[in-house]
Amino acid sequence: MGANVVIGGFWGDEGKGVISAWEAFRTGSLGVFRGCGGANPEHGMFIDDHYIKVNQLPLGFILQECMIGIGPGTAVDPAKLLHEVKRFHLTPEKVRVDRRCPIITVENIASEKANANMQAIGSTFSGTGIAMAHAALRIASIAEDVKELRPYLDDVPALVNDLAKRGKVNLEGTQGTFLSRYHGEYPNVTSVDVTTSSVVAGTGLNFRDVEDVIVAVKSLPTREGSGAMGDVEEFTSEEMEELGIVEYSSIVDLKSGEHQIRRKAKGIDYTFLNRVIMLNGANKLALTFAEQYDPQVRGVTRWSELTRKVRELIDKIESMTNVEVTLVNTGKEFDCLASKRDDLPPVTEAMRTRLRAYIE
Repeated sequence: MGANVVIGGFWGDEGKGVISAWEAFRTGSLGVFRGCGGANPEHGMFIDDHYIKVNQLPLGFILQECMIGIGPGTAVDPAKLLHEVKRFHLTPEKVRVDRRCPIITVENIASEKANANMQAIGSTFSGTGIAMAHAALRIASIAEDVKELRPYLDDVPALVNDLAKRGKVNLEGTQGTFLSRYHGEYPNVTSVDVTTSSVVAGTGLNFRDVEDVIVAVKSLPTREGSGAMGDVEEFTSEEMEELGIVEYSSIVDLKSGEHQIRRKAKGIDYTFLNRVIMLNGANKLALTFAEQYDPQVRGVTRWSELTRKVRELIDKIESMTNVEVTLVNTGKEFDCLASKRDDLPPVTEAMRTRLRAYIE
C-alpha cells in the first residue's frame, strides 16, 4: 500500500512517462495521478517505432490500464482531455477529474502565443500558465463549470487516499525539476512548482503515504534554450549528428515552424543532481537514454547484461549521490528497460496488440 512518485530530473525530456508507466505496471497500481502543471507536458513512448504521447493525462496508466486521476493542482484543457480519453478508449469510470481544476480556454492559449515573454522562454503555448494566473486571481473557470466534464468529476483527493489505503498508487510529475518556478532559473521556468511536494499536494494525497520517490535522470542531460547545464562540456550539433544522438524539441518555433535541436551535455553535473535529489527527497533513481551514453547497451532488458561502461556510470552516480539506481532505460522502444531486481512483468502479445491500436 502507499504511493510512488516519479519526478523529472534536470530540465525535462528524460522519459519520466515511460518510467511512470513501468512503475505502475510493476507495482500493480490501482491508479495513476497527476497533481500539477496542465496540458503542457509531453509524455510519450515508442511502440513499433511509432510515438504515442499524452499532454493532459499521465502516461502511467498505459501498461497497467488502471484508474486515472487529475488532481485539483492541475489545469485542464477540456478539448485535449476529451481527445485523449477517446484516443485511448477510456471511459468516465476510468478517468476522474477534480471539480476544482482550473480550466484552460482557447483565449488562454491565444494570449500565450501573443505574449512576447512566453515566446522568449520557449513556451509550449498550452495556455497552462495563463490559466494558473487566472486561478490565482480567482477569475478562472473550474472543471465543475464545464458541461462536457461533468461525467468525469470526482473528489480526487478522497479517491487517491482511498486507493492508497487499499493498494499501490503512482503519482506522475510534469517537466524537469529545474523548470520549477520555485527552483529553476527565473524567468526560464514553467508556471508552477514540479517537485515531489507540489505533485503530492496537488493530488491531495496524505504525504505520509509516499513510499518511494524515483527521479528520472538522463545519461546525457538536455536542455531547451539558454541557461547553464552545470560544470560540464556540451556537444556541438555536428558531434551529435556524427554520434546519432540528435534530439529535436517538441516545441515548434512560431516564426520558422521548425523544431530546434536540444542542447546536450557530455555528462552529469553531480552538484546539480544532488540538488535535484535534495529538492525531491529522492530515494531511487532511474537512468534513462543509456543507449546514447553507450550504444552497446541498446535493447538490454536484464541487469546482468548491462555493459561495463553503463555499470561504471551507475557506480559513479551511486557513489556521488548515495542514492540507488534501480531502473535503466536502454533504448527507444517502450520495453527497453532493465530493473536491478529483474522484477518487471512480461509484455504479452495481447498488450502489444492493445498498444498498437493507439497508433495514429
